[in-house]
Amino acid sequence: MKHHYWEAPIVLYLFLGGLGGGIFFLSAVFDLIVMPGSGPLFFAPVFVALAALALGCFFLVFELGQPPVFWRVFTTKTAIIKWGAVLLSVAMIFGFVWWVSYLYLLGWDWAGFGRGLAGLRPFLLAVAGLAGFGIMVYTGVMLSTLKAHAFWATPALPVLFTVSALSTACAAVALSLGGAVDPSLAAFVFSEVIHGIIHTVDIVLVLAEIVVLLVMVLSFFGAGNVTAKAVATRWVRGKTAPLFWGGMIGCGLVLPFILYTAFAGTAASSLIAPVLVLCGGLLLRYLCVYSDERAPIPGEERFYSRLPKKDAAFLTAWKQGQNRY
Repeated sequence: MKHHYWEAPIVLYLFLGGLGGGIFFLSAVFDLIVMPGSGPLFFAPVFVALAALALGCFFLVFELGQPPVFWRVFTTKTAIIKWGAVLLSVAMIFGFVWWVSYLYLLGWDWAGFGRGLAGLRPFLLAVAGLAGFGIMVYTGVMLSTLKAHAFWATPALPVLFTVSALSTACAAVALSLGGAVDPSLAAFVFSEVIHGIIHTVDIVLVLAEIVVLLVMVLSFFGAGNVTAKAVATRWVRGKTAPLFWGGMIGCGLVLPFILYTAFAGTAASSLIAPVLVLCGGLLLRYLCVYSDERAPIPGEERFYSRLPKKDAAFLTAWKQGQNRY
């Protein structure tokens, strides 16, 4: 049955949430494990993550339909969306404090506040990174728990969204990484090394995303239930096929992989490929959110068939302020 469960704001929320969470996770991994002391280089990427999560939260509150009571999402005991809200809040609070701790390098320090937080940076970024990882997984779990929607209700979806979130985060870090608060030669060298690692990691992630995406879609196409197979058929050879094969697979994954590998060290690899990866990640969420067909419950189609048309006479006969009796 075709009736959109969610609309475009949730598409943006899932994309921006995964992107921001992935940037926090990568920042924590590099600054705490891979290259300790590289924190200042992630000043700009973390700002991008904060902006992405804040904007994503705005779209979520907008989609919920009652912004003045958005706080109720934290009080529910069973809704999966509660855990997303908690993870988003934790990542944004701890990530923001970590980001503020580096503002003194730009000459913005309020009564020594930034310098005073220096000792807490590893803890702050570790918490934000763990919350960021949770957000990446949550964006897929949020859809996969809705069992009525057969195309969403698969363990492959959280895996796909997590891999995609990491890939888009690598792309965003590659575009924003730099010595914003540390223009020294050492920072430049660190930045180049991190760019090289991010480049390699994103190649692996793009390949993994291609495999997971094709396995999920083609398995539904060949052996899924009726509803999931109808969605997969639309993706593979129906009206959504150009977006799937040309946009998602072609421009969003295969072309970036070619640019990453065959044109390494050029603007095509360092600028165009990451932008395409980001566009592909957004398109993936769009295709998934709008693939929300479900099997109707007994009697549902009969109920909707009996509803009056919007222009039915008895609906339009009464005018506001008119007393017909």
